Amino acid sequence: MLEDFKLRVFLTVARFGSFTIAARELGISQPAVSQSINTLERELGAKLFVRAKGEVYLSPQGNAFREYASRILYWYDAAGAMFGKEGKLTGNKPVRIASDPIIASYLLPDAIGIMHAARPELCFEIRPLPSGERIAKSVFEIPQDDNDEDDIPGHHFGTPEDADVEITVSPSPETMDFEGECRLAGVMDAAVVASNRNRKAVYAAEASRKPFSTIAGIHVSNRFAVWDGYLHHLTPDLRARIAVVSSSTEAIKSIVENSDNIAGILPEPAVRKTQLVRLPVQLPEFACDISFNPHPDFAARQVCQLLLETLSACAKG
Repeated sequence: MLEDFKLRVFLTVARFGSFTIAARELGISQPAVSQSINTLERELGAKLFVRAKGEVYLSPQGNAFREYASRILYWYDAAGAMFGKEGKLTGNKPVRIASDPIIASYLLPDAIGIMHAARPELCFEIRPLPSGERIAKSVFEIPQDDNDEDDIPGHHFGTPEDADVEITVSPSPETMDFEGECRLAGVMDAAVVASNRNRKAVYAAEASRKPFSTIAGIHVSNRFAVWDGYLHHLTPDLRARIAVVSSSTEAIKSIVENSDNIAGILPEPAVRKTQLVRLPVQLPEFACDISFNPHPDFAARQVCQLLLETLSACAKG
């Protein structure tokens, strides 16, 4: 059985590349670390580490297992926070969330459903932020005063008391300061989709041995239905192939579903529960950061950290 302790030992060894350092970090003996790793490898039937003189490093199987181990431990910790003695989270007051419409529609419902299933007394209030506002500001770099109130949760609705936390999206920067990392709840990738009836796009996807690096790789007979947050990424030749631009992801999905020559370019969360075909296109420059900006009073409450962690797990899919 995948016990909490063995997973923590595994992740600590993976982090430091040393059984000895892992033992010191965990406050146990080096033989206890070795025994835990050996038992875990035996239970999984896989070699998790490659042992070399003076160091250890993850095998390909170990690298793949690390993602599972991290998520399992997250849910262990989240369950402890929800059901343990510190589990009184809100004092019967609703958590007021001002959220980007994409996050409000496709990620928050899952995160809140998970939290509410464990703690039915939790109450949430979600208000969508004006569509595309934060993206537009980041893209065109509108100068802001150092005291700009837009950074205050709730400002969009009047006073800071109107929201406990704002969840926004903006283009991922090449670099990020420490404060930005603390506020990062995840990354929202882009996805390119087509209907099963769009045979040229589907055949091209099936024939491709590796992902396209650009939507230009999609058959030229296809035009594009584009979520308006991505419009600025398109070069003039690709803009010439646009059939529809919309802030409504549902409208774009419906258009693509009923077309045999339109491919959709949408935020990835919007296409997780759909019958549309995902085309093998990688668009890293379209990625958006999901920023979690709590009001200072809310940031000190346990439910704030739990909401951030649950949202982050849902963002990873």
